[in-house]
Amino acid sequence: MLGYLNIFNFGMAGFMALGAYTSALLSYHYGVSPWIGLFAGGVSTLLLGLIAGVITLRLKGIYVGLMTLFLAEFVLFTLSNFRDYTRGASGLDVPTFPDLLGLNFDRSNPLAIYYVLFVICVVIYVSLHVIVRSRIGLVFKAIRDDQLGASVLGFNVVGYKLINFSVASFFIGVVGAFYGNFIGILVPTSQEFGISRTTEILTIAYIGGRGTIWGSLLGASVLIGLQEGFRVADEWRLVLYGTFLIIVLMLFPQGLAGALKQLARWLQKTMFKSQ
Repeated sequence: MLGYLNIFNFGMAGFMALGAYTSALLSYHYGVSPWIGLFAGGVSTLLLGLIAGVITLRLKGIYVGLMTLFLAEFVLFTLSNFRDYTRGASGLDVPTFPDLLGLNFDRSNPLAIYYVLFVICVVIYVSLHVIVRSRIGLVFKAIRDDQLGASVLGFNVVGYKLINFSVASFFIGVVGAFYGNFIGILVPTSQEFGISRTTEILTIAYIGGRGTIWGSLLGASVLIGLQEGFRVADEWRLVLYGTFLIIVLMLFPQGLAGALKQLARWLQKTMFKSQ
């Protein structure tokens, strides 16, 4: 979603942490259902996205990314130091999803957890597809292609960027809430919610193709599949994985989605000439 406006968010892991802790704390202290916690996690990160957007979206380029990174570190610092409420480094136990439609969502039943994740992915994909195909999505593309031109035409560039950033933040929070319920215990460490987690997310986005919805799904499928396939290479696994990333980024700057689009255009031209 952020790729449609070339917005950089280097604090995605921090947003995930806020969504995860919002859901977990509501369940732990107030007995709120984790199902409701999914939505609550999204709302909390949406509010954080609004605040971050107001502060940062008048900036350009890498400065937006740096501000989101600082904000994410602030979130982790806050979660770590309010130990009486968040339990800090001691770890916060997260309850499992209660039974729904006859399904048991205990962590020993990974297939049921997969169904939850699948539904979340479908809802996010459909929601983003509707937004991108709407008038708002057209304005996003116009701002991405020519921000000055869009501004001259009377569009509130900062306002549309804020909408884009807030929507993306909401869904990051929903995924974070799911992740917290999936792993079962939350610890606000940089290993779990630090720059390495953000790098993993951004790698999937760039390899799949920023500025596309289905590119992230493609990137995640390919990269996770390669990680599992390269396990047979033992100590060479990371070397092979890194080599693949470098080759893709060098040959296909627009990611795998861009490469498939180029292939589709080439096939269309070839078929047209043959006729």
